[in-house]
Formats: sequence, structure tokens, C-alpha cells
Amino acid sequence: KKFVLLILTIIFTASFCLAEVFDLEKEGKYQKKVMQIGFRILNENQIEKRMTFYYAAKQSVNAATYLKSKQIVVYKGIIPFMDTDDEIAAILSHEIAHGIEAHKGFWNRIAIRRASKTFEYDADRTGIDLMVNAGYNPLAMIIILNKIAEEPNWFERSSSHPDGSERLISAYSYIYAKYPEFLIENKYKNNIYYQNFLLTTKAQRKALKDQYINISNKTK
Repeated sequence: KKFVLLILTIIFTASFCLAEVFDLEKEGKYQKKVMQIGFRILNENQIEKRMTFYYAAKQSVNAATYLKSKQIVVYKGIIPFMDTDDEIAAILSHEIAHGIEAHKGFWNRIAIRRASKTFEYDADRTGIDLMVNAGYNPLAMIIILNKIAEEPNWFERSSSHPDGSERLISAYSYIYAKYPEFLIENKYKNNIYYQNFLLTTKAQRKALKDQYINISNKTK
């Protein structure tokens, strides 16, 4: 009996260690991917202020910028939501935008915390610029936000983040005005998440189009 128990213990321990090795290999791939895309965005945008990139095995559908240390962390829970490098770049670019602001000093870090909704919009727009400069498709910002951005009831709204629908139309408006070529040659037009965005923002997009038509007519 002792011999059988010993054998079973050895098999269990070996299996556990092997699983740990495989997990580390998988997690390591995520870490490398996050670093490679993150540093590509920094380099292509000539961002001289240092930031570091980490993958954390925490089941949270989120990414965050630690304002004091300028560490950007992508949590394990968000990985299944990202299908392309463009989408990873969207998440990282948004967080890098926060890092750029945090690098400006203590009072900027305080401002980010106190007026966080404003800085969320700014980070989305700056993130779009960073993506384009690094060779990524900014429409991925629309796709990933449509997958993960919250849409709470009025009494559940967060004080730190705008509603998802508000962030989506804000990001789309920015792309519409500054990078229309991505909408003309839209590789994501048949993507189910982008199609859902088109469905749920039909009225807002029409209003945006009418607004630009009116501006165009006034300048003629």
C-alpha cells in the first residue's frame, strides 16, 4: 500500500509540475506579446519617457496604468476578448496615453484621478493616434470597446469611466474626422463586433454625418 501510495504521489507531483511548465510557457507567450506590442507603440511614437509592460494572471477583464511607477498591466481575464494584435494595441495605447499624462508630474496624476472621465476620453483619442503612428488599425479601438466597455444603468454608473456607448461614439467621431481612410478601406466591416457597433449607434452616426455635412455646406 505504501509503495502504491508513493507511486501515485510521484505521478501526481510530476503531472502538477508538468502542468505548471505548460502554464508558464503559455503565460510567457502572453507576456512577450504584450511587451512587443507595447514597446513598438513607444518606439514608433518616439516616446522617450520609460514605461514597462506586464501580464498578470488575474481573472479581471481589465488593463491598468500604475500612475506612480508607469507600469502598464494587462490582466489575464481580458486576453480571451482580444482576437488580433490591433485589439491588444488598442488596449495598450489607451494605457500608454495615461502613462504619458502621469509622466508630466504629481499634479497631473491627481488630475487624472479627480477628472477621470475626461481623461478616459482623452486616452481613447490619444490612443487612436498612437495606434495609427505604430501601424495598427484604429477601428480595433471600436471593436475592443464594444466587447468590454460597461453599459450600466444610471444608478450604477461609475465615477471613473464614461458609459461604453459614449466612449464608442466619441472614438468613432475622432476616427471619422481624423482618419476617414480607415472607414473607406474598412477591413473590419464584416466583423460581428463592428457590425454590432453599427447597429447600436445608427442614430448617433447619422447625427454625426449630418453635422459634418452642415459644416461643409457652411464653408462653401
